[in-house]
Order: sequence, then C-alpha cells, then structure tokens
Amino acid sequence: MAVSAAVLLAAAAACSSSGCLENHSAIPRAELCDAETGKAQAFNGLEISGVGAPNDSLLVTRTQSVTNFYLPMRSSHTSTEWCIHYVREGISTPEFNDTILFEYTSQPYFASEDCGAMYTYRINRMRYTTHVLDSVAITDSLITNVDIVRIRIFMPELPPVETAAPDEPENPDEPDEDNSGDNPDVNE
Repeated sequence: MAVSAAVLLAAAAACSSSGCLENHSAIPRAELCDAETGKAQAFNGLEISGVGAPNDSLLVTRTQSVTNFYLPMRSSHTSTEWCIHYVREGISTPEFNDTILFEYTSQPYFASEDCGAMYTYRINRMRYTTHVLDSVAITDSLITNVDIVRIRIFMPELPPVETAAPDEPENPDEPDEDNSGDNPDVNE
C-alpha cells in the first residue's frame, strides 16, 4: 500500500498542469558592444543574415536598432556562418562585409515531458573577419535553452547611417528625367 501511494505521488508530481515554461530552443543570443568601453550598445544601419541559409534569412534589418539578437544554428550541420552588412556612409559595399563562422557539435537533449526534446550545441571553433568589426568573444561555448548572452560582438565607432541604399534612386516612385534625346530609337 505504501509503495502504490509513493508511485501515485511521484506520478502526480511528474504531471504538471503549468506546462513548459522554459525556452523550447537552444539558440545563442548575441550582443553588440562598443569596442572601446565593452558595454552593450544599440546599433542600426546593419543587416545581419545567414550565409547559405535557406530563404535568404535576414535576422536584423537596416532600420532596426538592436543590442541583442539571436543567431540560430542548424542541427543538421557542423557549422553556421553569418554576414554583417553595414548600411553606413563609405562602408556599404560588399568588401566591407564581415562574417562570423562557428563550428560546433550538436547533441539531442530531452528536457522533460512538457518541454520535449531539443538540440544543444558546443562551439568548438570560431573564425571572423575584421573589415569593420573589432572582435568577437564567446562567453559560454555550451548553447542551451537558457536565454543568456553567449556571443559578444565588439564594434568600433561607425560612420553615419546611409539615408538611401546606394543602388536605389532617391525618389523611386518618380520617373527619371526625360532623356529621350539620349536614345536614337525614341521618336519625338
């Protein structure tokens, strides 16, 4: 009788009506920091996207002002790479883009009956370019579902944000000036 009461008590404790309150995914959170002070700082005029990611995944758009953002990893791969494109005066061309590459191992992890399974990641190696960015630091190489900053990206002082994209006209809804005299096939 004592055994069956203990089993019922354990079963009741295992079933939770509150469900899973934790984050269901192990996605590393990155933080942008001022390279001089080391303090977190919001930046805009950046586009951050996955390299070789399906559907051209743009994680941060040029109009967003961000300090923290998530850099998802792919459990079916052993590396993931991100590109930082600067929409800033004088550095908005591709040769100034920076990339950050993480090589990692993924491990399936069963969290609980309510939370289910997920992958955790261990970053084994990191490489990055320094065309504009100063440096990148990993604060914890084990990526779990605990929502804390694990990657810090240190940025120098950046030039002003461009007001219009370099390949777009200033007024895209208005037609260009009449240059019909420039084209001999146009009848006047």
